[in-house]
Amino acid sequence: MSSKVYQSALQDLQAAFSRWRKGIAFAPTRKTKHNKQSFTVYDSNGSVLVKSGKFIKIPTLGTFRLTEPLKESYISQTFTISREADAWYVSFAVNAERIPPVMHEVAQAVGIDLGVKTFATISDGTEVEAPKPYKIAKTKLGRLQCRNRNKRRGDRRTGEKASNNAIKYYKKMARFHKQIADKRKDFLNKTTTSICKKYAHIKIEDLNVSGMIANRKLSTAISDLGFYEFRRQMEYKSSVFGSKLDIVDQWYPSSKQCRKCGHKHNRLKLKDRVFNCPQCGHIEDRDLHAAINKSECTG
Repeated sequence: MSSKVYQSALQDLQAAFSRWRKGIAFAPTRKTKHNKQSFTVYDSNGSVLVKSGKFIKIPTLGTFRLTEPLKESYISQTFTISREADAWYVSFAVNAERIPPVMHEVAQAVGIDLGVKTFATISDGTEVEAPKPYKIAKTKLGRLQCRNRNKRRGDRRTGEKASNNAIKYYKKMARFHKQIADKRKDFLNKTTTSICKKYAHIKIEDLNVSGMIANRKLSTAISDLGFYEFRRQMEYKSSVFGSKLDIVDQWYPSSKQCRKCGHKHNRLKLKDRVFNCPQCGHIEDRDLHAAINKSECTG
């Protein structure tokens, strides 16, 4: 192994401990082969030229053939090699600045309400439906597991090795789970990019995702949608595309407070999909009502 692999790992460990001491992250944990398999190398002499084409020269490792050729040449210094579902990937950073759009299509502030039934409801009436890749693939995944339930999968405690067919099954399962993750990642990236490009001022709620996942009836659906990843991408893409992002407090009663008279409807349940104000009689779709309340929130 190249010495740069160990140096990069120690640098990442130092950064993790620094973030932990500042209180902005949890304490670093030991990385194992069951986590994401990746390592980083760099050129100690400075930036190198990554030429366009089907081959890439990685510092300290050599030249490798790419499945997807590079269309242009780039200049970079640090390269991260990762392994997912028995496939190898290389990623590198390019020092470039994205020019934000001069004008957005919608200038006024809009609120976004996230939900399980409809992934995102925007205060202007736009609804974004999520593909829910895990829910769609759950039947196929269960069938695949059932057909391979008698495979000799190996046992480390008894010293039994996994059969060749079991190893093939593990690789097939890994590819299947990666397809599910890629569909979710593709949807979130395209959705957050289109929202930040279109709206100049966006308001989203500070959701307690860990608390929502604790609900066993909703945990699978919430994990499949990726609420936390949506907010994370919105936070960094808003500055990239020149949009303003405001985080509304999670205790703000956007779903329960009537936007017409201000009455707080405390008896509103999760199964109620229509907001019906008992004070003034205002009736509106629950998700749209919450999104409009977020857009009008000043706190």
